[in-house]
Amino acid sequence: MPEVDREFVKRYHRAVVKSLAGDLEKVKSRIGSQWAEDFRRKAANRLEGEDFRRALEEYLREDLRFSEQVKVEGNGDDLRVEVRGCHICHGNEELRREGAPTLCPIIPTGLFSISRVSGKKATLREVRKNGVVGECEIHYGLG
Repeated sequence: MPEVDREFVKRYHRAVVKSLAGDLEKVKSRIGSQWAEDFRRKAANRLEGEDFRRALEEYLREDLRFSEQVKVEGNGDDLRVEVRGCHICHGNEELRREGAPTLCPIIPTGLFSISRVSGKKATLREVRKNGVVGECEIHYGLG
């Protein structure tokens, strides 16, 4: 499997976000929805609990390959996606330095995936960033 050229992804992401200016929220949702639909088709049927977490982690890591590492954990009404080495974040960091808006489609991808594949209602509880570009923990509530 070829490695992702982070510099290309960073520049491409920055250019796409800047060209979409006023439509970012709509586009972010559409990307998340499309990726969740791809995941739903790959899963082929409703998954819950550990089966869902394992399948989502595999989809994020093997199919999207947006980061160097991704881990999906949780129990009960909590789901966490831990990301390390995210290629999208480096483009967002460039945008932040310029005072421009950013776009992370991974957050809505998780929300839509939970709903479409596990059949549970999902809410975003929080996104924790530790200060290292490309690292975050996305916390979802499951209903």
